[in-house]
Amino acid sequence: MNIETPAQDQSLIRSPTLWALMALSFGLSVTLAYLLDIRFDEAFTLNTTSHGVVYAFQQAIKFEQQAPLYFVLLSLWRNIDSSIFFARLFSVLCFPLFVWVAAGVAKRYVKGINPLFIAAVIAVHQQVVWSSLDIRLYSLMVLLAGLLFLLFYDGYLAEKPQTRSRIFFIVVSITALYTQYYLGFQLVAGAAALLVLRRWRPLRQYVLDMLITGVFFTPMLFVIGGQVSAVGGRTSDDFSFFLLLKGIYQQIITLSISVQWIEIESLKRWVVRVIVLVIVALFVKKILATRKAEDIALGTMTLVLIAIFFATYYFLGDEGIQHRYMSSLILPLVLLPFSALAILKNKTAAYAWLALVVFLNIGSLYAVYKPMAKPGDLRRVAQYVMANEAANQPVLVFHADAILPLAYYYSGQNKLVAIPQENRFDAWDPRNNILKDESQILDLINKQPGEPQLFWLVHDGWCGEGRLSFNCQILENVVEKYFEVESTQSFLKPTTVRLLRRK
Repeated sequence: MNIETPAQDQSLIRSPTLWALMALSFGLSVTLAYLLDIRFDEAFTLNTTSHGVVYAFQQAIKFEQQAPLYFVLLSLWRNIDSSIFFARLFSVLCFPLFVWVAAGVAKRYVKGINPLFIAAVIAVHQQVVWSSLDIRLYSLMVLLAGLLFLLFYDGYLAEKPQTRSRIFFIVVSITALYTQYYLGFQLVAGAAALLVLRRWRPLRQYVLDMLITGVFFTPMLFVIGGQVSAVGGRTSDDFSFFLLLKGIYQQIITLSISVQWIEIESLKRWVVRVIVLVIVALFVKKILATRKAEDIALGTMTLVLIAIFFATYYFLGDEGIQHRYMSSLILPLVLLPFSALAILKNKTAAYAWLALVVFLNIGSLYAVYKPMAKPGDLRRVAQYVMANEAANQPVLVFHADAILPLAYYYSGQNKLVAIPQENRFDAWDPRNNILKDESQILDLINKQPGEPQLFWLVHDGWCGEGRLSFNCQILENVVEKYFEVESTQSFLKPTTVRLLRRK
């Protein structure tokens, strides 16, 4: 998309530091994208996008239960090269673009702070890096969320709103909704910001523009209800208000302060609470003292987004609200502390916060990617089994979703057998992974041809989805009662591979 940049962006475009940060983000993500294996969600994407555009569109709606645009685009993209790396490259390319967009957003919403500070944080932000390494829609989602913040300012908040920016905002809004429905929360947040600021004329224009967006999104209204019902029907979670609040708070902390890799839990918990209270207090003080429109808009949009995600958490449970879905909050949560610290008019405070968040994100990246594998470590699992197996030794795989990514790496002489059953591709449902009783597993084992005495058991450690339990203990009971464990090999926590012999 060719967007003519306003004069305030020209210095950013010419900034060698920004280009260096973009190059850093690309170099980091493209290297890891080449080295890392795939997880089961990525394997689903590869299957969805491997059979043409029509199949990708249908599967996005039925199986993935998502908006279809990303899967259609990736299907077209993979016509150039069908490899895993090239599929991942689509997400990688969104990363440096988001670094540039983040600097532009910072220049608009956070006055008095170098926008390159925000670009530097984004370039190593653990969630943005994770999204860029996933063959899913999240990296594109992050980029579109950033563009919505940028164009919203230029089209509705600026002293001289630009008609061209309004047009681009409509186009990006439609694109966003066809990519991930949760990006629509950002559109609601924009209306709330204009309402709080009493910008009546821009608000009227905004409502009219959103009506246009709504018209173009109308076809998806016929499918979105069924998708939401399917997701909501898979959870029986009974949340208390406290648990809901705690869940959202933990997701927000994960996106804003990357401390999950630090092991000292009690110290970490209280330090984070103090930091959050200080930042909130400073930001509120700044709003009361200066009443700047960009601060009020930023604060309003952040609060509205959190409130909507809270409501979504209530209706859909853990499965429907994960931090990877909360891409609209990444930029506000990075911007807010810098905006709050600006009231101190002390560059040392901003530099100190920059150093802290960059350090925490780099620490998180090191901890997560040091093993050079994704959860499941299925490439090494396949290599290990192939190096040690013999004929007539079926490979049992639990949970069942792991069988698809394992199949990308396993080319051995035995059959891969999903426990308790392979998931169908008509509609994904985590309840298909629930173990009901021992006989369910034993019947599957006894059906294997050739009466094998030795079995490989690959257990990726995935024992539930949200608060839905797969009853892993039933599998362990079967192993203990009916088999001798010949060998055990551990891989990236918590995957294990065991060679079992019938008793």
